[in-house]
Amino acid sequence: MAEEKKETGKKETPGAVPLGETEAIDALAEPQVPENLPDATWSVEELAEVVARESNMLVRANAVNALAKKGGPDVVEPLVSALKDPEDPVKANALVGLAALGRDLVQDRMAELLLDRETNEEIRGGAAWILGEMMDEKSLDILKRAAEEDESPFVRVHAKASILAHEQARVPEKK
Repeated sequence: MAEEKKETGKKETPGAVPLGETEAIDALAEPQVPENLPDATWSVEELAEVVARESNMLVRANAVNALAKKGGPDVVEPLVSALKDPEDPVKANALVGLAALGRDLVQDRMAELLLDRETNEEIRGGAAWILGEMMDEKSLDILKRAAEEDESPFVRVHAKASILAHEQARVPEKK
């Protein structure tokens, strides 16, 4: 073989390691998707426990979606708790899930969160978005109050954006 290399004048270069063949590369591919993801057949209690305690972000995000699909008053607080999750996909799923539950189930709770200065600004901003999705006068009044009075620019911007979206939705389309 050495003679063959001398004859052709080519140097043998090491080949690239195919993806997935080293432990370091495998570790970068995490989080792993487990075989048994939570779904709407699980109880609200089981799903809430997963949201609160599971380390895998994908599992928590899936549990939040399942809670939203189940609907009802029992899922509101677990979804509100998911707004505190460190991962954006979980929080986003919780926001969308809460908005989808409808005015009757979440409006008062979102108003409470938005106006509570002890609640972190990210959650208050999310509550402003959810209230904006409701497109009614009660939500609009709460958003106006937050837009004028909240000490957080982040919350004020979200409240103002929701007000603007509400106002634009009321304007008939020009043809």
